[in-house]
Amino acid sequence: MEKKMRFASFIEALDMGRCEDQLQRQALLELIVLFVHIDGVVTEEETRFMHQWVADIPWSGEVDRDVYLSETEEKVENAILLGEVDDYIAHRARQLIDQSIKDQALELAEAISHADGELAEQEAKAIEQLRQLLVPAMP
Repeated sequence: MEKKMRFASFIEALDMGRCEDQLQRQALLELIVLFVHIDGVVTEEETRFMHQWVADIPWSGEVDRDVYLSETEEKVENAILLGEVDDYIAHRARQLIDQSIKDQALELAEAISHADGELAEQEAKAIEQLRQLLVPAMP
């Protein structure tokens, strides 16, 4: 009986890890979509980059990856329209736990923001906010 309980605990811990990883991937995807749309100009390069990245990430979400992407684009457009970008970034940044994922979020945000050859004011502000939320303060 004790072995079964330990095995069940082990499996539950593995499932929690996968769930946490998926939540981080979803938050990262949502940030990427935000940075594609934030300046009001969605270029072919940005869209191609986003779709390529999304196609390459492991996905174990309950919602199909393409459906999630489409729903996220709607959420992002509403957040921008309603002036809730800061809250959107803050919420997604809290979901990023692993430092490697945080680093990847910043790298992707900067890459997408510079993809069209210029950095819009909205993009620069959003990158700075994300950096403040994700980069640990130096003592």
